[in-house]
Amino acid sequence: MASQFTNKFKKNDLDEQRAFQVRCFRALSDIYPDNKFDLTDDPLTLTEGESTLGLTNVLAQFLLGSQTEADLRDILRAHVGKALSARPAAADRKDLSWEQAKQQLMPQLMPEQFISLSKLKLVNFEFGDGVKIGFVVDTEESYSYVSENDLERWSMSREVLHEAAMENLADRTNGIGMMAIPGPNAFIVVNTMDGFDAVRIVLPQIQQYFSETIGGPFFFGVPNRDFLICWSKAGDEQFQSDMRSQISRDFDQQPYPLSRRAFEVTADGIRLDPLTGDPATISFSNN
Repeated sequence: MASQFTNKFKKNDLDEQRAFQVRCFRALSDIYPDNKFDLTDDPLTLTEGESTLGLTNVLAQFLLGSQTEADLRDILRAHVGKALSARPAAADRKDLSWEQAKQQLMPQLMPEQFISLSKLKLVNFEFGDGVKIGFVVDTEESYSYVSENDLERWSMSREVLHEAAMENLADRTNGIGMMAIPGPNAFIVVNTMDGFDAVRIVLPQIQQYFSETIGGPFFFGVPNRDFLICWSKAGDEQFQSDMRSQISRDFDQQPYPLSRRAFEVTADGIRLDPLTGDPATISFSNN
């Protein structure tokens, strides 16, 4: 079972998401002919001018409905139409106050390469193995990345930004669905597809809950942004091998790839799995 966790628990592969993105692009171009929509490398977003339009919630609602073209258009009108009609001017978006932004701040795991190639100087903290913790201002319809210029404009420190984002992540994590498999080869899967599944591992309360459920210390993988799997160190040798192999394959095959390597949560914090990397602690401690 463990070696097949991606097939069992992943809800959408890259090809399906790309096809849905194109379908939304064509529908929106027809519904709003005066607006210029563009495809992006991210299969669950489109752009319209300087705005990024998220399709994650659109896809989730579409999969729960009749999945017809008429159904898709109704969902797009409800989500994207609302965003277009209520969208502030670009200057207003740049003037978003700290009080407005901090209610919607979220941390997000991002590849170091993405941050280094960005034209913006994105605020980030170290996570490990070429992965950083960045920050976004997230709404139902879209999101924007938080830059050093934003911090300067808000007269806000990185530490206060991080604290606010973690509080919001904790609030969004309360009550989410998880798949827990008990036994000697115990593991837990988090796959809500809300864009913040992988980063949930930095929450001390999540680490504590997982330790109580599958035993601690424990291993985990974040092969992509929308997937977190944690498993017991007490599992047998084949189980351990299967988990690491599947994480590597998931990294190669799924959108938003992060790391093909395993990590470990210990009493001192998060570190790369000693079997596959530098055992030095690389992330936030639980203290």
